[in-house]
Amino acid sequence: MKKTFLLIVAVLFSVVATAAKYSQTTHIQTGGKSREVFIYVPDCYTENRPLVISVHGMNQDIAYQKGMAQWEKVADTANFAVVYPQSDGTQWDINGMTDINFMLDIIKKMSQDYKIDESRVYITGFSMGGMLTYHIINNVADKFAAFGPISGYNLWGANYDCSRPVPICHVHGTSDSVVNYNGIEAIIKGFAQKDNCDPTPEVTQANNICKKTHYKNGDCETEVILYSVQGRDHEPTNNGFHTTKALWDFFRNYTNGCGKINATGVSLSLSESIGEAPATVTLTAKATLPEGVSVKSIEFYQGSNLIETVTDEPFEVSVEDLEIGKYEFSAVMTDNQGKTYNSAKKSFEVKAPQAPYNGVASVLPGAVEMENYDEGGEGMAYHDSDDKNEGNAYRKNEGVDLEEFETGQYALGWTKKGEWVEYTLEVKYDDEYTWTAYAASGSDGSSFKLYIDNEAISQAISIKNSGDWQTFREYTGKTGSLSKGKHILKVGIEADYVNIDKIEFKAVNEHVETGLLSLENSADIDGEYEVYSLNGTLISVINISGTSVEEALKAKKFAKGSYAIRKKGGTRSEVIILK
Repeated sequence: MKKTFLLIVAVLFSVVATAAKYSQTTHIQTGGKSREVFIYVPDCYTENRPLVISVHGMNQDIAYQKGMAQWEKVADTANFAVVYPQSDGTQWDINGMTDINFMLDIIKKMSQDYKIDESRVYITGFSMGGMLTYHIINNVADKFAAFGPISGYNLWGANYDCSRPVPICHVHGTSDSVVNYNGIEAIIKGFAQKDNCDPTPEVTQANNICKKTHYKNGDCETEVILYSVQGRDHEPTNNGFHTTKALWDFFRNYTNGCGKINATGVSLSLSESIGEAPATVTLTAKATLPEGVSVKSIEFYQGSNLIETVTDEPFEVSVEDLEIGKYEFSAVMTDNQGKTYNSAKKSFEVKAPQAPYNGVASVLPGAVEMENYDEGGEGMAYHDSDDKNEGNAYRKNEGVDLEEFETGQYALGWTKKGEWVEYTLEVKYDDEYTWTAYAASGSDGSSFKLYIDNEAISQAISIKNSGDWQTFREYTGKTGSLSKGKHILKVGIEADYVNIDKIEFKAVNEHVETGLLSLENSADIDGEYEVYSLNGTLISVINISGTSVEEALKAKKFAKGSYAIRKKGGTRSEVIILK
C-alpha cells in the first residue's frame, strides 16, 4: 500500500513540475531595492503573449493573492504570463511613483525574459491593490491595456485624470465591510463619462448573485463594467461569481492602443464631445476587416441625414457651424463584398460660448472671487468630478462645489485632483501683476495651480494644513507680462481638498488713468463711485449724496493719502488727496 501511495505522489509531482515553463518566486531590481515577485509562465506559452499582474491587498502577501485569484488556471488555457508582486512592507505606495515604477520594471523584466506583448499588459488588484490600480490609471494609463480593480478605490475621492480612454472592469461585493460598496457606482459612472461612453448603462444579471452594469461605446471602443456581487464581503474570491474569469474575458479584448483586438466592423470617434457654438467637430472612422477584405466606402451620418461618403483613407469628415444643442453621429461601412457594418452612435453637445458670470469680467487690478466662475457649464467653463454642488450654495444648480463660510462670502470647496474652473479677466494695463491667493485646507497634501490663457503662471502650490476649511492663508506669486484686454484665468486642482476664497491681482507699476473727471463739491455728483489705490486696486464702492467727495471719503474713515475715484460704469477717474 505504501508503494502505491508513493507512486501516485511521484506521478502527481511530475505533472505539477512540468505544467509550467516557470513557476516560482524570484526578485526584481527596482528603485535601488530587490523586490519579491512570483512569476508563472505556462507550459503552452509562446512569445508575444499578454501579461497579467495581480496585486495583493494591505497586510497581505503573494501567497494569499495567488491562492484566491488563481490566475494560473486561466493562463494555462489562454496562454499568457502572470506575475504576483509583493509590497515593500505592508502597504502599496498609492500617492507617489515607487510602486508604479516597480510595475514598470516588472514589465521590462518580463519583456526581456519572456518576450511578452507589451501592448497587452493588464493589471488587477484587490483592496489596496485596487487602489494602486486606480493610481496607475491616473499616472501611466498608456503602459497598460486594461484594468481590473477588485474591492478597492481611492477613499479620498475619485480622480479621473488619465492619458487615454481606459477600459475598466471593477468587481465589488455589496456587503464589503472594509471598502464600502456605496462609493463605487459614482466612480464607475465618472470613468464612463471620461471615456465618452453611452450615458445609460446596460444593466443585466451576470448570474443569480451578480449584477453587471455595462457602459458601452466609449472612445476607442472602450467599455467600463461594474460587477456587483450580492452579499460578498471584502474578499477576492471566485466563489459564487468567478472574478478571475470575468476579468480575463474583459482584458483579452484590449491593447493599449485605440480599439478592440480583432473586432470586425467600423468604429467612430469624435475630435471632442463638447463644443462652443458655432462648433466644428471632426468624425473619424476606423475599419477592421478580415484579411483579403477591403473598405469600399464609409458613410457618415448626422442623425438620419447623410453627411458625406468617403472611399479613401483617412476616413474622416468635419461638420461645421453647429448651433447650440445635442447631436448624434454614426458611420456605415460597406466592404468590397457588399457587406455593411454599423458603428455605435456618438453624441456631441454644443453649448453657448463661454462668457463672464452675469456678463461682467473680473477686472485686473482687482480681486477674482472664486464663486464668480464663467458661464458655459461642464467642460467649457469648468470641470467637476460630478454634477452636484456639494455645498448647495450660491450657484446651486451647477456642478462646481461652493461653500458659504460667512454670510454672503463663498469659497471653492470639496475640490478634487483634475478639476478646474475658469474666469474671464479684463486686464486694464500692460504690466506684470503680483497675485495673492487666499486658500485653506483641513488636510495635508492639497495643492492647486494657476494658468492664464492656458500658460502656467505658477508651479503646483502646496497648501499647508490650516486646521480647518475656513482659515485662509495667503499664497503669492507673479504673472509675468500681461497685455491690456481679455484673458482667461484657470484654477486647476493638483491634489484633493483645498478651499479657495479669492485671488487678488495688483499691477507692479503705478497707473493713473488719463482723462480726469471733473468732480465738483456739490450735489450734482451724487451717485455710486469706485475708489481705487493709485496702483489700481479697487478698495471700496461708496455712495455720494449731498456732500463733497472728500467729505464722503472721510465719513467712510479713509486714511489720509491719494485715491483715484471713478463713477461706477464710467471711464474717467480723478485723483483725490485727503489731508
